[in-house]
Parts: sequence; C-alpha cells; structure tokens
Amino acid sequence: MTTHSITEKQIQGTDPLASIFFDILHFKYYSIALFFIFTGLAYGYVIPALSHVSPASDWITIINIVLVFPTAGYYYNYQPKSILRVYRSIMLYFKEENEASIPFDELQAWHAKPIWWIVGVSIGATSAGFGVSKVIEGIQYAWEGIHWGQTLLIFGVRFVAMSMIGIIVMRHIATSIVLTKLFKHTEFPLALDTDRVEVFSAVKRFSLEIIGVAAIIGLNLGLQPFVIEVPIVEYSFYVAAYLILVPVTFFLPLWQVHHRMVKLKSQMLDKLYSDYQEEAEKLYDALALEHKRDLDSSYLKQTASMISIKQTIDLIDGSPDWPFAGTVFYRLIITILSPFLLVIFEIFINIISNVIAP
Repeated sequence: MTTHSITEKQIQGTDPLASIFFDILHFKYYSIALFFIFTGLAYGYVIPALSHVSPASDWITIINIVLVFPTAGYYYNYQPKSILRVYRSIMLYFKEENEASIPFDELQAWHAKPIWWIVGVSIGATSAGFGVSKVIEGIQYAWEGIHWGQTLLIFGVRFVAMSMIGIIVMRHIATSIVLTKLFKHTEFPLALDTDRVEVFSAVKRFSLEIIGVAAIIGLNLGLQPFVIEVPIVEYSFYVAAYLILVPVTFFLPLWQVHHRMVKLKSQMLDKLYSDYQEEAEKLYDALALEHKRDLDSSYLKQTASMISIKQTIDLIDGSPDWPFAGTVFYRLIITILSPFLLVIFEIFINIISNVIAP
C-alpha cells in the first residue's frame, strides 16, 4: 500500500479556485486568510478613507472581514489535508487480501467530478447575487457604493468567500459518500474507547472540524437580527442552508463508520451464535448418552464452553457501534445553536413577556 495513491491536489479535483490560488498565485497555509483580511480592510476602510466616506462600522461586515471569511479561506486550504488524513487512517485497516482491489482510480475520479465545485460556486454566485440586487435597489451603505470598482471588489470577495464555503461543504459530502466504498475493504477492531482507534478518531475529528468552522460562519447569521434589518429572503436562505447542511455534514461520515461497525459486529455475533448453537447440540447429546454425572463428564465441559461463548456474546453486543461517545451529540447541538443563542434568548423573553403582560 502506498500512501501517495491519492494526493491533496487530486482531492481538490477540477476546482478552478484551487487552480487560481494554489497553482497560479501559489498561496500557502494562512495566505488565503490574509487575502480576505487585507481585501476586507481595503474595501471597508482604506478606499472609504481615500474617498472621504465613512468606513464600514456594522458588526456583520467587521465579523466577515476579521473572522468569517478568513476562517473559510484557511479551512478551504486545510481541508484536503484533513481528508487525506482520514483516507490514510482507513488504509491502516485494509484487509490484506483486498489491497490490490482498492479503487484508487475511482477515488481520484470521484473527487475530480466538476459537480462539487459547480455547486459550491453556485452558492457563492447566489450570495453575491443577493448583494448586487440590494445595490440595484439602492439598499446599501455609503462605503459600498463609492464607485463601480468598490462594488465589484466587495461582491467579488464575497463571491470567492462564499464559493469556498460551498466547495468546503461539497468536498465534505463527496468524501463522506466515498467512505462507504473504502470501508468495504476494512476490518475494524472492537473498542471500549473509540478514541483509541485511529480511524474512529480521524473520522470524528473530520466531522468536528467542519462543525467548528460552521459555528464561526453561523456567528454572522446569529448576530444579523441585532445589528441590521435583515432581508427576509436572503436571511431565510442562509439559515435554512445552515440548519440543514451542518447536521448532515456532521453525521454523514460518522454514519458510514457506524454502518461498517454494525456489519462487522453483526458478523461476529452471527458466528458466536452459531458456535453457541453447536455447543448446545453437543451438550444435548452428552446429556442423553452419559448417565454418570461426575466432574469429568463431557456435559460439564460443554456447559463451560457455552458459558464462555455467552460471555463473549454479551461483551461484543455491549461494545460501541458508533465512533463517538454520547456526549459528542450534545456538543453538536450546542455548537449548532450557539450562534443563535441571543436570538433564542430574545424570543424566550418575548414569549415570557407576552404571557406575563399580554
């Protein structure tokens, strides 16, 4: 097995943004994050200052410049490394006799499908389109409409950032789907602590990473109702996408591991139940043939064997069949809802106020 069967560049596939930023501009590591910070400072503060216009002061723009867009850019660069780490952890558990049939060519072709970046770029175009429509309607800050170059810069940067967010989600989904094919060639050990098994730990980390990124991006959505008058259609689109895609992206790779864990566990239990039935039949024959009941009788040996098998069955049946502890589920709920805690709290206060003083 060679660890270079698939590379980061192959995971990036045919994504044109990756070609521009990594192949042409040679951006590395924090470069994309810095790109969004510097361009944000340019359109939010430098250009307005040179044009004697009040700079960006709304919290949504500030959060996008210093947190949301740089986080998206950084993880867009880092994600292929994370995906490769998951693949390599799975390789450790490939069944030796099936190594030659692992479909690495199909894996590379899967990531090269244009659909992944097309959907991602469509999300970016939709987001930029919402912004452009507000400019056309005249709903904009003074610093946004200084001249056409400023408007093009603002919504061009938003297009790139939101496209990267969309591509991040689509890469994650693409990886999660292909895990099913890879897991067919693996045999996982049973574990009382799934964190001690590398492949379980790697897949769980892969899921938690995108949840952390989503929570930072969701901070933008959670604060919008408090600092601006939210456009209902645009805001509803973002919130719906967030509440649907975040849980899906978290559970999809974990579900693939769970499915394989359940299958392997079921195969072991089927074998043990068969062995138990075989020992039970031997015990029945021993009881029927032996009239002398002493400590050397074969029926006692069969009974001990059945007890041992029963204990093994109970042990395997009680072993985890999810690659995480139950607390991870609660962490997911808290992480998803955390950007909206202020909104939820305000709704709660309004409900209480209406009950107490209608």
